[in-house]
Amino acid sequence: MMNPKSYRKNSLAFSACEQGGRRPSQDAGQRNHFQRNLRKVQSLYIADYPAGNFWFFSSGLVLLVAVIFLLCATPAARGAGFALVNQGTAGMAQGNAFVAEADDPSAIFYNPAGLNQMQRAQFYTSGFLYDPDREFHGGGLSSETRQQILGTLSAYFVLPVNPRLSLGIGYFSPFGLGSQWPSTWPGRYLSTYSSLQTYNLNPVASVKLLDNLSLAAGFEVMWSGVEINRNTPVVVRGYHFPDGQVILTGNGNGWGYNLGVLYEPMAGVKLGASYRSEITVKYFGSLDLTLPPPLSGSVPSQVSGSAPLTFPPSVTWGIAYGCLKPFTFEFDTTWTGWSTYDQLQVKLDSPIPVNGVSTTVITTPEKWHDAWAFRFGVNYEIIKGLKLRAGYIYDLTPVPDDTFDPQVPDANRHIFTVGGDLEYKRVTLGIAYNYILQESRNKDNAITFNGVPAPLQADGRYNSDTQSLALSLAFHF
Repeated sequence: MMNPKSYRKNSLAFSACEQGGRRPSQDAGQRNHFQRNLRKVQSLYIADYPAGNFWFFSSGLVLLVAVIFLLCATPAARGAGFALVNQGTAGMAQGNAFVAEADDPSAIFYNPAGLNQMQRAQFYTSGFLYDPDREFHGGGLSSETRQQILGTLSAYFVLPVNPRLSLGIGYFSPFGLGSQWPSTWPGRYLSTYSSLQTYNLNPVASVKLLDNLSLAAGFEVMWSGVEINRNTPVVVRGYHFPDGQVILTGNGNGWGYNLGVLYEPMAGVKLGASYRSEITVKYFGSLDLTLPPPLSGSVPSQVSGSAPLTFPPSVTWGIAYGCLKPFTFEFDTTWTGWSTYDQLQVKLDSPIPVNGVSTTVITTPEKWHDAWAFRFGVNYEIIKGLKLRAGYIYDLTPVPDDTFDPQVPDANRHIFTVGGDLEYKRVTLGIAYNYILQESRNKDNAITFNGVPAPLQADGRYNSDTQSLALSLAFHF
């Protein structure tokens, strides 16, 4: 589970793919690996409205920011965007190329059809820590996110009912982000702090139809929470007041399903595939607005709003080749349907002025496209019960140049992985380490809000990398 308040150095975006960057500077900030949605929190200037409409404008701004922030829980790890793909140390250590092996309880996430390979009931739990670094350089200024250790937890239980039927249940976090930038960085009106958490409960059943063919299906329920902080400019009739602050919290839930197949056409060769459906979550929450004196009493301190978000579907398929003992090689590829995130649309309970127009719908184009990841993994059994693992992932970003922004400064990733596991009697211990290097990417576009560019764009170059460590324990009954 991610603890958004436990920052240590930099903030991270969850996922095995968290991105980070660092750079010493007066504007040293935090990395906002959180979802790009925040960025849309475009700040509207009070100066655009007559003094008599100040209360109306401010109320609208509060609700606008709240619902936009609520939508921050979107799809990246990590896989691209803000997906958290690391869900077990065996898979994580070999580049998450695990769909065709899937021979421990984390198969509930990677490929539930692998559950029939387990002969005894097992309980498995793993913890993941992410330490991202992110930096920004632009307009003669530099900022970095504060370092923060973020974490997630997964747990699985598998019960073989008979040689043909196995049941399982898993708990894990498939998406997540977190970041904290300084209050004075150039993008402070886009984000200063953000946190996305998801929690999935996933019961599954796997049936061995033939001695070499298993099929599985499962149902998943997702709970999600989000917290977003940002500064907001306060300008009245040309006078600039100190920045105000907006804090948003929201929660929602949704459901989906997953499928899996595992086929062994010949001894030592396995083919696997798994599918996870999209999940739509509607967030409901509240937002606290703080304005500087003497304006603090002129607007409501708290308002509510809602916004939907569709987490993307994904398909993974791969092949495992174990004919060169003691080595096993695997290659997987994953398609993720990020095109579900075509736009960010917020529906309001009452109309507010946006760019001088009263409206109840606020839209920001995203235009994310479907993305691919290519995973290579190998494990080497030194002696019975002791394995070393290594891998590499090339993960393509779903974010196009024209909507790239600091909320999710996503780019293609190179992920290097290593680890191993030791089995002793009824206990198996696992460890995995990932180094995630994100390609440098430049932002030079206009993030729009109902067709009008936001006042501050934080254009410049973004760099990030992330280190992640995981430990696991499995008990065989």
